[in-house]
Amino acid sequence: MSPNIEKKPFAIFDMDGTLVDSMWGWNEIYITFLVAHGATNEAAKEIVAHTAHFTTYESAELFREYLSLDTPAADIAAGLDARMKELYQNVILEKPGVRAYLERLRNEGVRMCVVSSTPEPLIRICLERLGLMPFFSFILSCETVGKGKEEPDAYFAAATLLGAAPSDTAVYEDSPTALMTAKRAGFYAVAVYDESSADQWTETSRNADAIISDWQMI
Repeated sequence: MSPNIEKKPFAIFDMDGTLVDSMWGWNEIYITFLVAHGATNEAAKEIVAHTAHFTTYESAELFREYLSLDTPAADIAAGLDARMKELYQNVILEKPGVRAYLERLRNEGVRMCVVSSTPEPLIRICLERLGLMPFFSFILSCETVGKGKEEPDAYFAAATLLGAAPSDTAVYEDSPTALMTAKRAGFYAVAVYDESSADQWTETSRNADAIISDWQMI
């Protein structure tokens, strides 16, 4: 284990921005959608900056309200997911060093799962293509739970499935909001650096129990 990360018998990993380098894809798709429907590029960037811990449906609801669209949020979300599916199938890569870290945890007997705001079919497509699925006991989407990462419900649901207490479970997150949600719920919070939230890294790392600035350095 990295010397600054306390060993825990259970681990919950976020996917986008934590295990895989994919936030750029979501941001690009979201900004393109907003601009295509009348938002300025600057306004689109500002809106998208608030969606890092959102499910696609939550993002679609926000976009629908901002743009005053008649299209149902579910239809908007489906279109956004379809665009992202192509990137998961063909482009998105794991972050360098992730596989070695997961192998280390598995060899130490740590039981792991993925909790993501991304829909479960897309999580599976991405992790299976990259060969990362065997590391995890299960995957869980916030959409399945019915609550985004501003609430701890998904983390509690995952802990229950793992048979773990929050205090025995490390949560790896790149989103400052998600990280603080997990920490306040009693989980051991590990901040993972991602370029998409670089401007918040100082505050995020200060509030975390441990930090990973580069998977290849641990």
